[in-house]
Amino acid sequence: MWRQSQTIKALRVGLAALYATRSLGVRMRALRVAMATACIMFSFEAAKQALHHDISIWTSHAFTILFTSLLAGASSFALLSKEKQFRCEQAASNKRHRLLFERSLSGVYQTTLDGHIRECNDAFCQILGYRSHEELLEQSAGDIYFSVGDRTNFTDSLQLEKSVTNFEHCLRRKDGSAVWVLENATLLPSEDGTGQVIEGTFIDISERKRSEEMLQNSENKYRALFEESADANWLMDEKGFVACNSAALQMFGYPPGALMLHPADISPPNQPDGTPSRVAAEQKMASAFLNGKERFEWLHQRKNGNVFPAEVCLTALTLSGQPKLLATVRDMTDRKVAEERVQFLAYYDALTGLPNRTLLKDRLSKALASARRQKDNVALLFLDLDRFKIINDSLGHSLGDLLLQGVADRLRGCAREQDTVARLGGDEFLIVLTSVEDIADVAVAAERLMDAMTTEFAIEGHFLSISCSLGISIFPEHGVDGETLIKNADAAMYDAKERGRNNFQFFTEDMNTQAVERLTLENSLRRALEKRELFLVYQPQVDVVTGTITGLEALLRWQHPELGLVAPDKFIRIAENSGLIVPIGEWVIRTACGQAQKWQEEGLPAVSVAVNVSAVQFRQEGFCGLIRRVLQETGLAPRCLELELTESLLLANADVTFSVLQELKAMGLTLAIDDFGTGYSSFSYLRQFRVSKIKIDRSFIRDVAVNPDDAAITAAIISMAKNLNLKVIAEGVEDEAQMSFLRAHQCDEIQGYYFSKPLTVDKVADKLRLNSADNAFSANHRADSSAQELLR
Repeated sequence: MWRQSQTIKALRVGLAALYATRSLGVRMRALRVAMATACIMFSFEAAKQALHHDISIWTSHAFTILFTSLLAGASSFALLSKEKQFRCEQAASNKRHRLLFERSLSGVYQTTLDGHIRECNDAFCQILGYRSHEELLEQSAGDIYFSVGDRTNFTDSLQLEKSVTNFEHCLRRKDGSAVWVLENATLLPSEDGTGQVIEGTFIDISERKRSEEMLQNSENKYRALFEESADANWLMDEKGFVACNSAALQMFGYPPGALMLHPADISPPNQPDGTPSRVAAEQKMASAFLNGKERFEWLHQRKNGNVFPAEVCLTALTLSGQPKLLATVRDMTDRKVAEERVQFLAYYDALTGLPNRTLLKDRLSKALASARRQKDNVALLFLDLDRFKIINDSLGHSLGDLLLQGVADRLRGCAREQDTVARLGGDEFLIVLTSVEDIADVAVAAERLMDAMTTEFAIEGHFLSISCSLGISIFPEHGVDGETLIKNADAAMYDAKERGRNNFQFFTEDMNTQAVERLTLENSLRRALEKRELFLVYQPQVDVVTGTITGLEALLRWQHPELGLVAPDKFIRIAENSGLIVPIGEWVIRTACGQAQKWQEEGLPAVSVAVNVSAVQFRQEGFCGLIRRVLQETGLAPRCLELELTESLLLANADVTFSVLQELKAMGLTLAIDDFGTGYSSFSYLRQFRVSKIKIDRSFIRDVAVNPDDAAITAAIISMAKNLNLKVIAEGVEDEAQMSFLRAHQCDEIQGYYFSKPLTVDKVADKLRLNSADNAFSANHRADSSAQELLR
């Protein structure tokens, strides 16, 4: 019994230590200490009785109680020390967690299931637009949702899954605006045992959502443009086609859903340069991915096997985070046909199909070079029809054109394969005979040509007899260059005319009066600038739609003290060949710019002044510096100066030309191509040299209303210029029929006697004032008419 009593006392001491603690962990440790104390006391009591059985019970109890008390005290002290340390550590841990809670960039919260917000941090308030915790804690969690259903769906998901991860939804800020959040939440039992609580975090993803929406809108817009575009469009990746629009299917003749995997599948085996289409396509695709864009011409093939030229533009873009290429394909068949037509008409006469003056010069140059090497003779036969004007005027231009075509056919039939038969214009033809061994052979050829002309022509029921006059010059006896030979043959032809027509004459020195005249003009021209015999006149350039004067072309004139007014075509070439064009050209530019600035200072409308630039002048070192100095000295704005250049000038030494043009464009000048259509007429160089305007040569405008070929050339030039965003001006417009044609084909500007002849300085001022007043009146009249129409 005493032993049970001692055990109970030990348990009481242990329990007292147990209940002295508050923490569950400490109580468990106290329980273990109490049990250990009881065991030690029981063992101590048993050992004491065994060793000292003569000790009285009360003495034994006293020793046991004293020992147990000391042991329990020591144990309690140790437990209290550990409890204090535990509480300190717990307080520090709580402080750290509170700092993390408050300073977290994510919104952290705890709410009850019914929506009571129990706790939240600063980020939670800021994201929802509240100033303080207190302001937000007064709200219900349902207040931050746009509808009760949104909150219900969220809590239902939590109760079902116990937690949600990366849950995206839209909450309502204090000001009513929406904020998208990415939320993680867990459903837990509350610490006080009163129910369940929701603990979670969220971050603001509104910016990401806006970016995603913008990206989606952009992709939708792109998709709409892609599908509805009139051009054939493909979407491509590194391997080939991904998708195409209906225009692509229609262009290539494939049904919807047809399999087109690679550009090589819709191309001939090889491209024009011999490169396999698959290899060339992959090279272009790689270049587009690398550089962002690639534009090129390509041969494509339709499903039916037809091969056609196309312009392809590959543009790199990113869709849904993946690199792609947008391929836009345009059928160039019509454009190529038009370009080939223009190219043909640049070298061949539109009426007869014979080589024109441009091609003649090229072939003659080659023939003379070959003759120099072979020490051969070359004969030029200048042929002019006798009294052709009478037939043309009496029977009409249409029948006259048919007669010229018949003449061309007969001349072509009389010439050898290596000879050249060219039409110079009107009723003038030139025949170049190569490898001439005997001059007598040339006379025989001339007689054969004249005999061919004497046979009647049967044209639309008319039987026409016509003769011709021939002038002949021989290389190298009568000249060593093409220009001299043509000039001398022309002089000989006029001698044949004077000798009664229907004969041929060889050139002689007695016919060389033109050469003497040229020398006289050159000597006079050297003094003309000093003596102020040169002056400028200005021909207005007019907007076709409004009739407003948009510019003035400065034209050089020479008032010779003895010869009177010398035509420009007589002295301009002399100036170029002698080098006088350089000082004369500088004087023209300086005078034109100074006069244009003076008109502006007088209050007249600011219009541009166009100046023709000679090839000799353009190639002079320091030409750009000259232009810059003239603009600075005269004060004229660069945009008011337009330089007119010829096609041959641009294509000679293209690298140097390109650098000069770039510098001129950088100044702000306008660049125009003069006499377009008479040279190479290549539209590729227009893109390369970045000109702003082209002038259609007067030779096409002269018969544009009556000659289908001239009309076709002019319409093609205007159309292709518009496609290249170039302005078009037609020169030599003289009647209403020409004006109507140009207006119908949307030519931008005209220049010619139809509106105004070239004017002197004082008359230009009057013309500008009158034009300005007329336009103001027209504008007011249109405004009054509109107002009256509204009143009705």
